[in-house]
Parts: sequence; structure tokens; C-alpha cells
Amino acid sequence: MLPNNNLSKQDAQWIINEYPKWIGKRVDRASIQQHLKLFNLIKGSNEGIPSCSCQWVSASKVSESLYSQYKAEIEEVANA
Repeated sequence: MLPNNNLSKQDAQWIINEYPKWIGKRVDRASIQQHLKLFNLIKGSNEGIPSCSCQWVSASKVSESLYSQYKAEIEEVANA
């Protein structure tokens, strides 16, 4: 079950259609923003970019893991 019960269809469609383009890519200022957007959408939170770029890779891995874990539920919302 998704942690964010209020995930909108539009946000779910962004996750399914756009987020995969960032998976496995080099983590820089542009990509960390996309990973953080996904994290906040799935968790229903408002986390900011980690202050140290040394934390960006681990943050991106957390987001990629959340995407994999909740992909089926996100697809259900996107296709509802």
C-alpha cells in the first residue's frame, strides 16, 4: 500500500512516464531534483535536497527502491 494515499493520477502518470528516464543515470543537480520529487510524491512528504552532494547517490538509490517497491500501486493510480 502506498504511503501517500493522496497520490494524484497526474502525479502517478509523471512517475510512470518520466521518472524511469532518471533511473541509473549520473546523479547531479538536475537528477537529484527528480529523485527527490519522486520520494516526496510517494511518501507524501516535503523533503529538501540533501545539503551535501556526497549524500545524493544514496538518496537517489532510496528513490529508485521506492519506485520499484510501489510501481504496481502507482500504475493502478495512473490508469484509474
